[in-house]
Amino acid sequence: MSNFTDFFPAAGGGGGGIPKYQEFTSSGTFTPTQDLIDAGGRVAFIIVGGGQRGGFDNKGGAGGGVRLGYATLTSTTGCAVTIGAGGATTSAVGGNTTVAFSSGGGTNVIAAGGNGLSYSGQFGNSSDGTGRNASGPSSGVLGYSVGGRGANDSSGANGKQTNYDNYGSGSESTNAASGFVRITWFE
Repeated sequence: MSNFTDFFPAAGGGGGGIPKYQEFTSSGTFTPTQDLIDAGGRVAFIIVGGGQRGGFDNKGGAGGGVRLGYATLTSTTGCAVTIGAGGATTSAVGGNTTVAFSSGGGTNVIAAGGNGLSYSGQFGNSSDGTGRNASGPSSGVLGYSVGGRGANDSSGANGKQTNYDNYGSGSESTNAASGFVRITWFE
């Protein structure tokens, strides 16, 4: 599948599809509409795990894992969304963020919470969503999941990340940021 209309069939043939999205910053339920199912049931998602809190031995916390992908749903049954909490005590691992797409006929998706203190900023791995010991640039993945700054790295996140672009970020020595979910589709 390499064409846009392969992923979003309603978008073909004159632009009959209407773009929709739903974002979650706290746990809830995504309920597919009948119009979504009738348009092929295809949704795109960004799922971000909670960040890890740093502070132990002057190390920064890892950002949560980031999962990007597609799911095909076949039912209007609600899908539970569980947002992973950011670590709230020294060295606390971030919580997993999960979307139970299986309720709507798809496959469940999990982005793991950050886990892997480091002296340098870390971020979650976008390909497998593990968020564990994923070292690299502290800019994160699509602006999410920035690694917490350690004692020897001035480029990581300094403290809790609270703005929109930094969900799932680790911290230096304060509470880390919680996870995030965005689901996009056409009707």
